[in-house]
Amino acid sequence: MPTRREFLKIAGVGLGSLLVGVGAGYYLGSLGSSPTTVTTAPTTPKPPETYSLSILGRDAEHHDINTAVIDFFTRENTNFKIEYSPLSYASLYDKMVLALQQGSAAYDLIYMDDPWLPQFGERGWLTDLEALAKETGVQLDLGDFPGVLIDVGRSPYKTGKIVALPQMGNVQIFAYRKDVFDKLGLPEPATWTDVLNACEKIKASGLVEYPVAFRGVKGNPVATAFQPILYAFGGKILSDDLKKSALDSKAVEALEFLLQLKKYAPPGVENFNTPDVRDRLVGGRIAMSTETWPGWIKDADNPALSKVPGLLAYTTTPGERTKPSPLLGVWYWGIPAASQNKAAALRFILYSISARMQKIMAILKGLPPVRISGGEDKE
Repeated sequence: MPTRREFLKIAGVGLGSLLVGVGAGYYLGSLGSSPTTVTTAPTTPKPPETYSLSILGRDAEHHDINTAVIDFFTRENTNFKIEYSPLSYASLYDKMVLALQQGSAAYDLIYMDDPWLPQFGERGWLTDLEALAKETGVQLDLGDFPGVLIDVGRSPYKTGKIVALPQMGNVQIFAYRKDVFDKLGLPEPATWTDVLNACEKIKASGLVEYPVAFRGVKGNPVATAFQPILYAFGGKILSDDLKKSALDSKAVEALEFLLQLKKYAPPGVENFNTPDVRDRLVGGRIAMSTETWPGWIKDADNPALSKVPGLLAYTTTPGERTKPSPLLGVWYWGIPAASQNKAAALRFILYSISARMQKIMAILKGLPPVRISGGEDKE
């Protein structure tokens, strides 16, 4: 993990660009042989056009990083004023859909989870960013992004126009207490059966309050927590033609396995959401989290905020009958079709996803960048 010193070094480069010298007036000198020196009054430069942008986005760690980007941007572009409205996951989706359905111009930028993009794109709610870039004379610089991330931002997927650009990388990982596993001689879990076996031994040891936890609350949380198990058992949600449910005996077996894990989780796990799992993991109350997202563990090694600094280890979500199948959870910027500030909104997007800002985000918050160059940067 980069150090605070390294972050400040980068931030210093960015803020250093604010120190721009300006000229003040003109000196004409002598006119002929006249001893009189003539000066003109300073010319008042035309003030830059001002812009006000309104962003609808996520709360929690997303809020932290996006407002940090906004702070950098508005310091370097003083003619911009940006308002960020943070909401929880479900509330964000509901409000976003309502605003887009109504053709509201209240928001100039929206911050979207990737599963929402097909719906928003197919209904014509989002601006064609390629056309907007061409119209405003800017380059999108797509070569530094993994192709799949650009394809997801197209409508239709992979072949259509670009309606969203990736901002924050995100992928599911599996977290466990390495110190507990080492004391009990347990291997890093490679399969979900390994996880279940570890649960039994950890419970018997009494080293940790509970062996495991996962998000169980109805809706996106439990669905997201369950899918890596479902896929690892060979199950799927939809048929290959996407026309009917594919839930079968493999899916039932995966669900029965999840219920086995539930026996080793804290009471009430069926109502757990992100804070319930995250706080128990960083608080040292559980030995494993079946799904972990990078934003959950940004403070895991900070002794002031974590009970387990240096004690957590991370690996891919386990496999079982098939290979591991972690979910991506990349977040995207889009511009509502009804926005009246599209050119200014695109300017902010390109700043936010620039290589420089991606590096600062990675160092400041430990979140994975979406640019290839960011992932390869040794610093």
